[in-house]
Amino acid sequence: MRMKAKAKNKSCCNVLAVYSLQHFSGREHFSGVLDGMAGTGDWQLETISPNLFLGRDALVNSEGEPYDGMIISMPGSDEVMEKIAKSRLPTVLVDIPDRTLAARYDAVSWVWTDNADIGRRAARHLLEHGEYAAAGYIHEVPDRFYSHERLTAFRQTMHESGCETSVFSPDGTTTARYLKSLRAWLKELPKPAAVMAASDMRAADVINACRAEGIAVPSKVAVIGVDCDVSQHARCGMSISSVILNSRMMGREAVRELEFLLRHPKYKGRVRESLIPAKEIFAGESTARSTTSARLVETAVKFINMNCTRPLSTNDIVAYLGCSRRLAELRFSQILGTTIHAAIAKARMEEARRLLHNGKSVDAVAKELQFSSANQLYQAYKRHFGCTIRSGRGLCKTGAPGGS
Repeated sequence: MRMKAKAKNKSCCNVLAVYSLQHFSGREHFSGVLDGMAGTGDWQLETISPNLFLGRDALVNSEGEPYDGMIISMPGSDEVMEKIAKSRLPTVLVDIPDRTLAARYDAVSWVWTDNADIGRRAARHLLEHGEYAAAGYIHEVPDRFYSHERLTAFRQTMHESGCETSVFSPDGTTTARYLKSLRAWLKELPKPAAVMAASDMRAADVINACRAEGIAVPSKVAVIGVDCDVSQHARCGMSISSVILNSRMMGREAVRELEFLLRHPKYKGRVRESLIPAKEIFAGESTARSTTSARLVETAVKFINMNCTRPLSTNDIVAYLGCSRRLAELRFSQILGTTIHAAIAKARMEEARRLLHNGKSVDAVAKELQFSSANQLYQAYKRHFGCTIRSGRGLCKTGAPGGS
């Protein structure tokens, strides 16, 4: 079905926009076209879906008049694309690598998604949210040129950080075979791993495959996709971190390019191409900060040592780490074999012994470490080190950590 954007006016340029409005990205693209048209003032726009962009009739409007220009975001039939290639019809192609049209050097312009920027942004986001033993990349199904461009930039960025990338290329056969192969690939990938998928649909496949294999996301495998397709969040049961495309800007740029071609019909300069970078990153659950166990405990101990002159609680440490109390206590038990409370007590008593050994009085140390009294410091010291302050001024043997 054709759709008119404004009433017919003979002084206007007849323009066709080939768009699918079925998905969010297509609607955003087209919204950008409408935004851009606000500055033209002399376009009569019609839109048609790609599945109707077929024969000779596709090159005339609903009144039977030939179009003056076209914006094509999705290719039509071979017949119509070949006819456009042989014409001098001002044409803007959005993310369409058409070889026939590529041979044209006049009245044609190209608007591309910057897929290298997408790959780099995805890698940087993952690297900011964890440390990994390996990286992985899953191609689109079926294979697409943009998937390879994203891989190249992703792999390079991960390599620069010392992380090598394993690539999964679906064989394009049955869904069952594809998912089985994906599960096997994920199982063999060294953990923790950072995985980029060419799209959110493939990212959802990765998350579901991890779940089937009992691989935790994001602690064992962090996943990022492209497109910010909310429908895929529901399919895998979690919000997917995603690189958001600047689709609306692409639509506006397509209008600017077509406007140029319409106003400069004899232009014979360089081939006109525009590269549109990604908009931003949506940070979802699939890449939630996944600090390794040792790194988390190391961070906590450093914080305790820097703040041991004031009373600290377990809640203070948990708040600083930004994780659950249960996780923090588990990691302390696994790495240090102790509790957070005991680690705080140990740091405070080691600082007390250092100050006393350097000649400070018990009263001065009690005041500096904010004990309620010198007597409380005496008791805590004996409980922790197994001897009194007086017997050796802190040079007695160290006992097991205790509470203060």
